[in-house]
Amino acid sequence: MESVGKLLEDSLLSYEKKEYDRAEKLVDTLLAGNPQFHRGWFLKGVILEETGRNDDARRCYAKAGSLFNMWFRLALQIQETDPKRALIYYGRVLEMDRTFSMALLNKGVLHEKLGDYEAAKACFRALSPKREIASRIVIPSGFLLFLLIGGILMLSRGEKMLSLFAFASAVICLFWLKRDAGTAVTMLRKKKQYG
Repeated sequence: MESVGKLLEDSLLSYEKKEYDRAEKLVDTLLAGNPQFHRGWFLKGVILEETGRNDDARRCYAKAGSLFNMWFRLALQIQETDPKRALIYYGRVLEMDRTFSMALLNKGVLHEKLGDYEAAKACFRALSPKREIASRIVIPSGFLLFLLIGGILMLSRGEKMLSLFAFASAVICLFWLKRDAGTAVTMLRKKKQYG
């Protein structure tokens, strides 16, 4: 029997290519061996829904658990290969939480790529960049500063090993800041551009 990861990966690839029959067979195989696998039930629900079997899809979704995270992850996964389908799933995420900035940003960017500037404008206007700047720039910067000051103080007291841990943690924090700050700046820029 194939591994769970391999079956899930193969079924997702078939789903992305809209090979619904193959994807459904792979998911059925996955669920036969792992009936409590939430992601499998979710993917089966998506496949059933996209092939017009909405009642069966709802039953699968009921077994899937948290649809919010799964729809968001699915939209992220297919946004490059099938932006129109990704927009559907970003829309579902935003029905559950209209203030979810990452979904608003990604949905707005997809609308922009597809030339629907009014829909992009609505997404970007709904962004809350202040909250994102606080959580993605201000807080990590404060933590970085705390680690650097702590490392310097420990070093001045002769605590070389502890100061190395503080400085190593500061470097990790710097990478965290670099990764997340770009997203917050993009949100702020898009909000101003379409504001």
